[in-house]
Amino acid sequence: MNPMNRHDIAACGQSSGRRPRRTTITRNCTDERAISLSTPKSIFVVAPLLLIGLMMTAGGGCPMNMNGAMPPPQNVPLVYGNGSAGARVVNSDENWNNADQAPTNLQFTNLTIEAGATLMLPSGMTIRCTGTFTNNGNVVVRTGADGGFAGASTAEGDFSTLAVAPVAGIGTLAAQASEGGSSSSARLGGRGGFGISEFEARQVLVVGTAAGGGGAAAGTDSQPGIPSINVGSSGGGSVRILAAGTITNAAGASITADGDDGEGGGGGGGVIIMASMTSITQAGTVSARGGDGESGDSNEAPSGGGGGGLVHLLAPSITSTGAVDVSGGAAGAIGPGVSAVTRFGGGGGGASGGSGGNGGSVPGDALATPTAATAGAAGFALETLTDPTSLF
Repeated sequence: MNPMNRHDIAACGQSSGRRPRRTTITRNCTDERAISLSTPKSIFVVAPLLLIGLMMTAGGGCPMNMNGAMPPPQNVPLVYGNGSAGARVVNSDENWNNADQAPTNLQFTNLTIEAGATLMLPSGMTIRCTGTFTNNGNVVVRTGADGGFAGASTAEGDFSTLAVAPVAGIGTLAAQASEGGSSSSARLGGRGGFGISEFEARQVLVVGTAAGGGGAAAGTDSQPGIPSINVGSSGGGSVRILAAGTITNAAGASITADGDDGEGGGGGGGVIIMASMTSITQAGTVSARGGDGESGDSNEAPSGGGGGGLVHLLAPSITSTGAVDVSGGAAGAIGPGVSAVTRFGGGGGGASGGSGGNGGSVPGDALATPTAATAGAAGFALETLTDPTSLF
């Protein structure tokens, strides 16, 4: 076998008076990525796929940015979003229930609501911030779960047998509608929805549109030109605020997710969850109270109040000097007495963290004074001192 000649040895990088070829790859995470290839006295071509592989797999590299979007901030868990929506300041009233005002991207760096501004949110929304969430104004969450429905005969059709139960929300059982019929016998009120225990409340970390349960329907309310129907009140909505930095609800500011009231049983209070891997300062007002029950009138007994909702703050450090209201809704007033031949008991209040109140009943007399309804039970105002990142 003939030995390799001097040219062959040099080409293999052996000691022959020539320095071996050197390839240097340099990453720059603040500027565009740069690759420098130094090949003394020689030039070679690196295939594009090899370049991509080196950039993506070499240890300590920067994340690829194939679509031009900003990469997530360093060391911020993605549960707090990627910050791709940038910083946003709400300095005047905005209603994110309207498509023309709602952002399509809810992954902010910082979100600030200025003093005097009101931000209205749809139920079930999650706001993520890689930085801070600061509320100096008012945040109002829209109601979520619908109340029950009951109808009566009208010129437009017979709805007398139509009854729809309310949505239970996070409660374990939906509120019950009242009994209806003639004055020949007593008509019972509906039972309030069943709430949850504190242990169960602490597990509620993901909530959809239906949070507080809807109230049940009671008697019919006839109005000229309007079908004779009755509905229960809607339950409070839900919102989650997740921030890697500090969450602040400043003095004079408010976050509200109350149950609705005034129609049949009151709606259960909503759910408000605020979680920060840094700290929470709660110096304002946070409210998820149950709605009040409808008062009695000439054809129905009073309805029960909605159960109080759930407010849960999770962070390694929590400073809470403000007010948190998760009270149950008041029972409806007894009213003037029931005189109508066709009459109804009161509707049960919707549940949430707390149970809903029971509706009043009507005795079987021509002019009857109904029994009192009951208020909704209080919900839960919880604080958990922990880094909540792994919980979401």
